[in-house]
Amino acid sequence: MRKPVVGQAYHDCHGAVHRRMVRRRTGGVLMSPPPGVIPDVQSDLLAHAALNISSEQAAELANDLFDVRGEVHRLNAEKDANFRITPEGGPPVLLKITNAAEDRAVTEMQTAALMHLAQVDPGLPVPHVLPARNGAPSQLVTLSDGREHVVRLLTFLQGTTLSSAKAASALHFRIGALLARLTIGLQGFSHPASDHVLLWDIKQAHRLRPMLDAVEETDLRQRLTRLIDQFEDEVAPRLKDLRAQVVHNDFNPHNLLVDTPAANCLTGVIDFGDIVRTPIVCDLAVACSYHVQDGPDPMAAVARLVAGYCSHLPLTEEEFALLPDLMRLRHATTLVVGAWRARRYPENAAYIRRNAAASLRGLTALDRTGNPAVLASLHPEQIT
Repeated sequence: MRKPVVGQAYHDCHGAVHRRMVRRRTGGVLMSPPPGVIPDVQSDLLAHAALNISSEQAAELANDLFDVRGEVHRLNAEKDANFRITPEGGPPVLLKITNAAEDRAVTEMQTAALMHLAQVDPGLPVPHVLPARNGAPSQLVTLSDGREHVVRLLTFLQGTTLSSAKAASALHFRIGALLARLTIGLQGFSHPASDHVLLWDIKQAHRLRPMLDAVEETDLRQRLTRLIDQFEDEVAPRLKDLRAQVVHNDFNPHNLLVDTPAANCLTGVIDFGDIVRTPIVCDLAVACSYHVQDGPDPMAAVARLVAGYCSHLPLTEEEFALLPDLMRLRHATTLVVGAWRARRYPENAAYIRRNAAASLRGLTALDRTGNPAVLASLHPEQIT
């Protein structure tokens, strides 16, 4: 096996020396792709396949960079390479090797956000950054693909993913409360890369339009086209004046850990790979979208989640009014991006589209219920 080449460590926190950004710069300003255009494949992480790194390579990196040795188990990942390493007699840790296609500054931001949270709210159940041998929070290595990758070691959070569990009724309130606590923890956090373009950011929904051809079902494609039209005409102008900050942006059941398969308590929040600066109501809408249910009261769990959130961080009237449309747009993003990526990487299609059926059901339930009834079910007394 080719020995990885260790590059100069970089620091991610305040006072950091930020390495080059891979996107184009003009006059020192980070440039975004123009509206309606998919970012080119050199800078768009969604256009790259997941990393192919063996357990043996991961073990060598953990030993060389972090002085960690133990049993190595590869974890599923959409874009990076993640490994759980269990040292003999010690708690497991997570070795995370970031796809080189990701903007280096964005990776720095993710690490810096975790370090910030560890300072302002150390009890939050999120991963903690573990230093390398030389004390740095991350390392650069050149692997056999000839590219530089960021390698980090994080604490490994124990628990069952909510996607594999059955949530008790009270859990939804706790999900909302934990999301609000995390959002409050990030209120004072800033980073030069926070405004990067991310297709999973609801405020970027107009950028889905060129990807619609990947949706094979004609009726669904037309339905999603109408949603994007509505976003551009009605929703996007209203987002500009709302409260915005860096948020988690992916509070979905695959990223929430619970105590047991019969879930009563949350034990962790993982995967900060989609953090971005966006209106905080977009972040809440992402979380809510995954809890629209089948049956006569599809918004019951969402109502409990919103109540939990508002118990710590009340919404404004305008934020509250936009929730149903933003939830629809999250479902649209899942369906469009999933179809687009699955067409390019059919070997990983099952993982890429794991949320597609639930998103279609959620979108249908929202449309069938209608905005007035959705809002009436979400306890409008939570508005400030």
